Amino acid sequence: MRQQWLVAAVFYAALASGSLAQERVRIVATTGDLRSLAKVVGAERVAVSSLVPAGESPEEYQPRLQDVGILKGAVIVVRAGSGIDPWFDKLLTRSAAKNGRSGIERGEPGHLDASLAVAPNDPLAVSAGFARTRRASRGGPNPHYWLDPKSAEAITAMIAEALTRSDPGNATYYEANRRDFLARLNAKMNEWQSRLIALRDEPMIAFHDDWRYFAGRFRLNIVDYMAARDRAPPRRAKMAELIKLIRERGIKLIVAEARQPERHANRLAQQTGAKVVLLAGSVGDLPHTDDYIAMFDANVNALLAARTAR
Repeated sequence: MRQQWLVAAVFYAALASGSLAQERVRIVATTGDLRSLAKVVGAERVAVSSLVPAGESPEEYQPRLQDVGILKGAVIVVRAGSGIDPWFDKLLTRSAAKNGRSGIERGEPGHLDASLAVAPNDPLAVSAGFARTRRASRGGPNPHYWLDPKSAEAITAMIAEALTRSDPGNATYYEANRRDFLARLNAKMNEWQSRLIALRDEPMIAFHDDWRYFAGRFRLNIVDYMAARDRAPPRRAKMAELIKLIRERGIKLIVAEARQPERHANRLAQQTGAKVVLLAGSVGDLPHTDDYIAMFDANVNALLAARTAR
């Protein structure tokens, strides 16, 4: 009897430690947004990591030595697009040299490019090009397509399909998680759209055109941008032009992003009386933005609070 008890104890201890439990699927995403979306689909069946730390730009990220280790054992990688995370291909090459090829290299089933998922329904028709070029790092348009919450539908479909290929026995589980998430997201989108109606006729200035997707989804009126490139300082002539525009049109709101230099937006505010509203461009950039839905909640709340406080 005592021997049977000891066998049972060892069994349940091993199960609790995970040694006998079904192994979770390892996913590595380049950004926190993609990590959040992978997690909602895979839930308890996946272990998800991201490479770009919160608050850092994926375009300017410099991979660390430990990133090769993070990729070890990954079955699926999810990237934003080669124009947004151009460094990722070299990192994959280094990982393959050290860890061995594992089906996550470009062209393999485990290599997911989220920009290709959204491309067929992309209203700005730019993300597909960014999946193949490096124009973003050279100063071209910057398609932060994940700032349109509708993009999550196509991205999570791509992730669910990849998980089903890797773990077919749990296909129903992944699809149920995805449907549940999209139901919550669609309910929140209706709420956000309803709340932001109050801002539809409000002209605004933003730091960079990566907010075009957010503005397009919620029909916000961003009339101009400070910088032509992500994180590039605005030209002096452009700042003078914007000061004139803000005064002439009575613009009251300036959208600044947590990862971008604040001094330029603050300068416009000081010289015109407009109010700066700080938004999160990615999951984790600001407090209370720890997942995809929370990020939009925080941004909508910040916009409406700035309108009320002005």
